[in-house]
Amino acid sequence: MRWSLGAATMMLLVPACSPPYMEGLALRAFGNEPFWNVTIADSIVYGRLGEEDISFPNAESDYAEGDSVLVLGPLRDRTGEHEIEIRISFVDCQDTMADMVHPMRARVIIDGEELYGCARMLDSKPPAERP
Repeated sequence: MRWSLGAATMMLLVPACSPPYMEGLALRAFGNEPFWNVTIADSIVYGRLGEEDISFPNAESDYAEGDSVLVLGPLRDRTGEHEIEIRISFVDCQDTMADMVHPMRARVIIDGEELYGCARMLDSKPPAERP
């Protein structure tokens, strides 16, 4: 089944009586060692500490309802030089370096390298530190 990022996210984050689609949602995925991040909005931008950002077009995503996983890609940048695939799981993610829990887990494959980290909505505030 093909869903937009907003539709898939809203299916999981709002009560069943709410509309299943809402535009304008954006996510940020990030990880440590190496430090990397992906911003998912109108486009997808991958960044890594000390390297130039890489932009990818955002496209419809696959959504595995039973697995609660949003899948973006594989996508190629404009030059065709880079490829990215992003999987967002809607389960808590412990960021041990910051001692914080985020609402989603991220798995990113960029040019064949697999990275793991956490994710959250861009319009939400970061969670508080754990007690």
